[in-house]
Amino acid sequence: MLTDTLNVKLEIEEIKKKLENQDKNIELVFTYLDGLIEKQENPHSRPKVGFRIQSEEN
Repeated sequence: MLTDTLNVKLEIEEIKKKLENQDKNIELVFTYLDGLIEKQENPHSRPKVGFRIQSEEN
């Protein structure tokens, strides 16, 4: 019975560690999302890339 209790306690501790890591990962995801939202709200103008088509008049 003691070994069963010890095994259960060890499993609970493993679950707690996994949950702590998930909390950190979720916070990291939200930090990245906040950064992306800020970039989207404040876009930088960039020069257009590509070819120019000259009209027949030139």
